[in-house]
Amino acid sequence: MIKGLKVAMILWSAIGILAALEYIFVPQQMLAGFEKAPAYLPYFLMLIGNAWIVCSVFVIIAARDPLKHIMWVQAAIAWSLLDLLTAAYFIIRGIVPFSQAGIVLIINIIFIVAFLILYPWRKALVSKTIK
Repeated sequence: MIKGLKVAMILWSAIGILAALEYIFVPQQMLAGFEKAPAYLPYFLMLIGNAWIVCSVFVIIAARDPLKHIMWVQAAIAWSLLDLLTAAYFIIRGIVPFSQAGIVLIINIIFIVAFLILYPWRKALVSKTIK
């Protein structure tokens, strides 16, 4: 289970880094379909990309020993859950079409399920009580 969790953490981070690089290097293409968006929006996309890279790098480092760095596993779960809720909200409100945000929805559902299945529930509880 721990090996599967390590793989899931690294895959989640790799996808995050790829998306972040897109936000950083081609923010205008990311805004296709949002012609009325303010001119400073690429700046915010680049900031989000920076944060995503930093978070992803730390999750990759934490994947070496998920039990020791269990809070990074929890952070990845929380990030995925918030991304899922945000995508669902904007799709339901009709602000963003499913064709644009559906991939975010689907990827986050997959990773939330994977993280929760692979999460070391008993080992995480045992390691907390030992300290």
